[in-house]
Amino acid sequence: MPRSKKPTQHAGPSSGKRKAPSKKTSKQPVTYDDTKFEKEGAWLVYRNDTSIRNIIPQRRVLTSDFVNELLGHVIERNKWKTFVATPRVVYVEIVKEFYANIHDNLDNLEHPKYQQVYMQGQYIPFSPLAILSYYGLDNMETDIFQAPNTNLHEVVTSICQGIDHWLDGSSTLNYKCLLPQVHTLDKMVSANILPTTHTSTVTMERARLLHWLQTKTLNICNYIFCNVWHIRNNQICLAFPSLITGICEMYGMDLSHEITQVKRNADRQN
Repeated sequence: MPRSKKPTQHAGPSSGKRKAPSKKTSKQPVTYDDTKFEKEGAWLVYRNDTSIRNIIPQRRVLTSDFVNELLGHVIERNKWKTFVATPRVVYVEIVKEFYANIHDNLDNLEHPKYQQVYMQGQYIPFSPLAILSYYGLDNMETDIFQAPNTNLHEVVTSICQGIDHWLDGSSTLNYKCLLPQVHTLDKMVSANILPTTHTSTVTMERARLLHWLQTKTLNICNYIFCNVWHIRNNQICLAFPSLITGICEMYGMDLSHEITQVKRNADRQN
């Protein structure tokens, strides 16, 4: 005997058409808002570009887990304990508005708003010195990164296992070639210094940075400042969200009304 079907319950009359799922309301301002954007052009950058870009969270490093490893030595040499500590809560809209508001003369010493970014009615200092102050670093008198001049053969032999030269015509290395201790260092670099979501390959710049960090110190404040400028001008994920949110707060922005957060990446580096 065939099994009878359960009767379908109806809440009321229906046309037979399924109701389309409601779309989420966009947080993007419908029109130019001068309390959020310095100029209408910045609002257009936000609407058409930064509002739809993903964000790369910064990563916490538990330094006690790496006391006798390469990553621990790099952190100790550079005095980066505060730099790799637990990232603060991030407000996504603040980060996206910040990148949209970065003006073309951010690094122009002659410009009246040199190293300043308009945020919610005020100009926030954003400079190597502001980054230095936020992280509470001792000074910026460290070796300036000169990796572009480093011989690639020297780079490969210092960070890789199983290969001794950079393959002709290739712009990247497979991360599996990295020495185990360098692979661990690369996880921190890929999240906190040269942020990327493409961690399965290692670009020349990242390889040179990994080589550099093994024995030398890095002016992290200058390096991050330059990277923010590079990110602003390229279609890549928005990075340093905890730093940007923290600097805005440090210079007096009221973030109590902000609700959109990005998950903090507090994973152990393993």
